[in-house]
Amino acid sequence: MEGLRRPRSVVCLTFGLLLGLTIISLHLSPTAREYASDKLPPLSIPKIFSKPSSPIPPISPSPFSPSIHSTPIDTSPQSTSPDPRISQTRYLGGVPGHQVFQNLWIKNQTFYVLNTRRKTIPGMSRVVSGDTLWEVVRDPEDLEMKGAEDALVLEGSTIFINDGAKTDMWHFLSSYYPFIAEVFLGSITALASVPAPMELVEQVRPGIEVPKVPKRVVIPWKAAEGWRDEEGMNELVLKGVFGEANLIEPYQWSMLNDESQSHQGWIFLERVVIADRWASHRHNPLSDSLNKMAASIFSRPHPPFFFTPIREAFLSHLQIPLPSNRIDPQRALKGLPKIVYVDRQNTNRKLSPEGHKELSVVLGEIESIGKATVGHKKLGKLGGREKVEAVHDADILIGVHGDGLTNQLWMPEGGIVIEIFPPNSWLPEHQIVSDILNHEYIPIWNDRAISREEWDTFPRQHGEHLLNNGEDVPLDGTFLRLLLEEIVQRMTGS
Repeated sequence: MEGLRRPRSVVCLTFGLLLGLTIISLHLSPTAREYASDKLPPLSIPKIFSKPSSPIPPISPSPFSPSIHSTPIDTSPQSTSPDPRISQTRYLGGVPGHQVFQNLWIKNQTFYVLNTRRKTIPGMSRVVSGDTLWEVVRDPEDLEMKGAEDALVLEGSTIFINDGAKTDMWHFLSSYYPFIAEVFLGSITALASVPAPMELVEQVRPGIEVPKVPKRVVIPWKAAEGWRDEEGMNELVLKGVFGEANLIEPYQWSMLNDESQSHQGWIFLERVVIADRWASHRHNPLSDSLNKMAASIFSRPHPPFFFTPIREAFLSHLQIPLPSNRIDPQRALKGLPKIVYVDRQNTNRKLSPEGHKELSVVLGEIESIGKATVGHKKLGKLGGREKVEAVHDADILIGVHGDGLTNQLWMPEGGIVIEIFPPNSWLPEHQIVSDILNHEYIPIWNDRAISREEWDTFPRQHGEHLLNNGEDVPLDGTFLRLLLEEIVQRMTGS
């Protein structure tokens, strides 16, 4: 028996040494350290927190979170001649509602796709809706392509908004969020999710290349003439990013399509993303289930900081100084975090008087003890430039559900968005935008935060009627104080 015990002891000792070395090597491994550093620490509950049924949930990864890898850059030679005998259409990628193509012709309200392999091209309903037609042509000598070689060439990348392609179909463009945070941001995301030649990309961080600002945006159809929102943000954004000359509206598009001109109404799009709300909802289960057109394109892999060129072009146009880059996600841009409270107290969806007062007191105390700077803004009463300036260097944006939180687009990536809902209600629109911009998103009901695991189980438009019944939204000041103190501490690393 003694002779049998010794080998067993040796085996146990050897196994123990190997296990110990494995643990040590994992602890010291750069890969392990990097993996650990990517995980945000859970929000801890101070001992004085007296509501055990109202925990602040840990932050878990999102299915919409951007890829940490850059989009592969396609360096192969590209033919961009409008002559169909030279160029063929290439489908570059995207999803229904935000599809990206190279070498596409359009005349009147018909897109012409030249490709000998029809199966490589999405079907019409997956690209366009309404009265817009989609013709796939195999032979460049086909009579349908007659005159295409003389087409007016629109170089570079174009955002083509097909919403409004049918006069009796509502296009949802006349509101800030549906237009800018879905149609526009979705189109930018689509361009970032596909390969691009070197002349169309730029480096925004070491080793991270993203698409440059597209050349133009086209809103072609007469039924979409009412695309401007009441506060003027849609127009401000498009003109600020692209320039007035590169915003092509229906009357301008009609002139370009005039068959009496030398190009006979033919237009050649070198690179284009076609945005179509109805194609998205028709074919994307995720977009349809969330009732958010851009949800599906947001789920596609794309490089981080892909929105940086857009945001910086917009800020530069408005002559707003560019803030420094955030060193790490959810860290303060400067020494002290900047909190911006989007005040909706002059609207039908607002905090209760007590909740508003407690929030104002908490923010005032945090600022008075030097833990943060605070901006208390009624964005609805500010002009467009002032709205953007109020949030352009924010670290934390907090407010009741509403269009004001759409302005998280103009915060540097990696901030924090806190959205206040009436209890038992939730909509995903600001959550999916937060995720695509790598902001941490925290929805709260009065005295507790809702975890991602919980809201993922909610039905479509959960409790939407509670957002529009005119009742005040409650907010527990003690809970909010603990939440903000924890967040501020984490953002400063103190």
